[in-house]
Amino acid sequence: MQKIALRVYLALAVLAIAIAINNNNNSPILYAKGQEMKKEFTSSQGQDSITVLLDGKTIPSKSFIHLYDSTPSIISVGHVAAHLPCDAGGNTTVKVVGGIAPDVSPLNLTRVDELSVLGTVCMYHADIPQQNGTAITDVALLNPTEQSITLPDTTTVVIHVSEFGAGAGAGAEHVAKNGKS
Repeated sequence: MQKIALRVYLALAVLAIAIAINNNNNSPILYAKGQEMKKEFTSSQGQDSITVLLDGKTIPSKSFIHLYDSTPSIISVGHVAAHLPCDAGGNTTVKVVGGIAPDVSPLNLTRVDELSVLGTVCMYHADIPQQNGTAITDVALLNPTEQSITLPDTTTVVIHVSEFGAGAGAGAEHVAKNGKS
């Protein structure tokens, strides 16, 4: 019994020392989602990455699946990779859209031919910010057609944010445009 108590006390002592060292040198705390937080957080620090598995999901006509929201901060530097259904010409009917909701527009996706199978599922990617400089806090997958679309196997969207920007008014825009937050 004494050996177990000694081990518990030793483990607690090691934990206390680790916490003290972490607090004294301002080293970052890493979270499971890849987000890095520091004690004195500024809006440009931090990273985030999310993978959304969409196989078998159905998007009703003229509807969407909301994939990401960084409000109140805008995405200063990021990347979107999407494995989406495509036709024989490599075009997809579903659109990855971004902006500050509800003002979103299709992202300028580029097809990655080496990772695409025309007529089934193609890989697309886009960098954020877009070349037109549109501020982005929200990313969604939109079905602009008149019919529901059921997404095939391996349909995924990966969103990686390397840097967040000051959200000057981003949250306020959600409220102002929607009348609620």
